[in-house]
Amino acid sequence: MTSQLTLGLDLGGTKIAGGVVSSRGDVLSDVRLPTPTKGVRKDLAALFDVAHVAVSAAKVPWPKIAAVGVGVPGAFDPRTQTVWAPNLPGWSKTPLTSLLEKVLQRPTFIEGDRNMQALAEAWLGAGARSGVRNLVFVTVGTGIGAGLISEGRLISGAHGVSGAAGWMVIDRAWKPEYARVGCFEALGAGPAVARLGQRALKQHARSLIGVLAERNGAKVTAEIVAAAARRGDPAARRVLHEVGTNLGLGVANIVSLLNPDVVVLGGGLAGIGNAILVPLRRAMRQWGQPLATKQVRVVRSCLGEEAGILGAARYAFLRLEDMKHVSRKVLRGSAKGLRPNLFDAT
Repeated sequence: MTSQLTLGLDLGGTKIAGGVVSSRGDVLSDVRLPTPTKGVRKDLAALFDVAHVAVSAAKVPWPKIAAVGVGVPGAFDPRTQTVWAPNLPGWSKTPLTSLLEKVLQRPTFIEGDRNMQALAEAWLGAGARSGVRNLVFVTVGTGIGAGLISEGRLISGAHGVSGAAGWMVIDRAWKPEYARVGCFEALGAGPAVARLGQRALKQHARSLIGVLAERNGAKVTAEIVAAAARRGDPAARRVLHEVGTNLGLGVANIVSLLNPDVVVLGGGLAGIGNAILVPLRRAMRQWGQPLATKQVRVVRSCLGEEAGILGAARYAFLRLEDMKHVSRKVLRGSAKGLRPNLFDAT
């Protein structure tokens, strides 16, 4: 069977990535440019540049590109076909689908970036070999988000806001910062590591955290805490244990609610490894539904920075197949029984 090509675009708060991907998962190009973050017009111009450079770098003509998939750092409302991206100035109810289709002249399909990454993991990552149909991708970096796949279906929600895992409640004592980023994110993301690291340094002035921070202008970051922990610093290890435990509480809620086969962890904090993963798994098993937590696998992502491109391209493939299926149903004179499951397109 001839391999089809789609263009995957990953619009982020700091960078825009794009690449041409075959239906077999071959990445023919990988282009990255900084996101201007100076308003919709400039961000769109950069997105168009990445799209054209990616196709040129793949050395294929535009007519070979069957469709475009785009992951966005926020919510895509399927009812209004608009994007809300709180980390990008001016991105409120932006009609991205129509804007891209007008310029690129290709069918364009948009989803939240966390769902795109979940698709990539199900296609080529942690869920690929075993044919997993129930998977959650949890990205843990500056913030926390979750891409949700249940029985092969992406769960987007009524307005595209599902997977906002950072807003889960794992602490009943209200703090003002929870109103800004959410309780789970405030206690489990990168800034929590930095904040707790700063507190640990005040309590343990001789901690290696301070030595490493001095080389960084006396600023404590999650990376510095992780580096100190790797070198055996007890205070840094306690910080990572606390944050890992907090992450385990949130993951326990996700596993108990959705009963996935696998939870894939991505983002900068997942890269720290066992110092985070061990307390996470322990807390998940302690607090989660026993059968669900016993059977689930919690693993780190192995797809790296290409996950966003791969997921967006995969989404475009699946939507194209879904449209073909609908067309066949219409031609047969029946709109009943249309397949709601994207994975059935493969």
